[in-house]
Amino acid sequence: MTKADPADAPGVRRRGRPPADAASAVPEERVLHLAFESFAESGYEGTTVRDLAKRLGVSHNLLNVRFGSKADLWRKAVDWRVAKFGQPVFSVFDRSDLDPESRLRLLVHRFCGWAAENPSFISISHAEGRRSTWRLDYLVGLYIQPFKLSLDALFTEVLATRPMRNISSSAFMAVLVQGVGFYFASAPMLEALGVGEEATPEAVPQRVAEFADTLLAGLLGPAAQVVASQAEVLPVT
Repeated sequence: MTKADPADAPGVRRRGRPPADAASAVPEERVLHLAFESFAESGYEGTTVRDLAKRLGVSHNLLNVRFGSKADLWRKAVDWRVAKFGQPVFSVFDRSDLDPESRLRLLVHRFCGWAAENPSFISISHAEGRRSTWRLDYLVGLYIQPFKLSLDALFTEVLATRPMRNISSSAFMAVLVQGVGFYFASAPMLEALGVGEEATPEAVPQRVAEFADTLLAGLLGPAAQVVASQAEVLPVT
């Protein structure tokens, strides 16, 4: 009589294989965080579900069952990231307690803080913005275009009350994302320039305020007085 392989016994897995329930045991937030960071660092084409699964210690087949295709995982990772970090910025448009200029000033400060806190999102938007792909359509349709439309409306409200420099909302968004955002996403470049201390966690709040105040001075002119709540920035972790 042939002895059964012990690895085939119930509750025993073969050496080197993740347990059958490993994928469900990994917190969803951990998977989406790692996926988002990988897409930002290596690009969509350079990221593989097999590599992600290996880093998580799960079977790539099980990861596919739980999160779908690589395209599905990319969408879910982007949606998770926006939901987790985007609300403080988007919510400014609905601040009925502030006049239009105050909302615009707060928005710019909040956005600069968001850019400092989310360099990986800047990397993804930069990479995807240079090519026409379904991923760019997804970003524009769900997030970038709605933000632009809200910014257009805010610009119109501000212009109804005071002069403002003539710049399109899309150009101003590029300055925020690819200007301010690129600065915070380029720590290696700052290190190479010998100014890495400018973007240390301790220095970030000051840099955020400097960027926001400079942009607003160019757009609106210096504020006579910036109320503390208007100059609020996001904490950087």
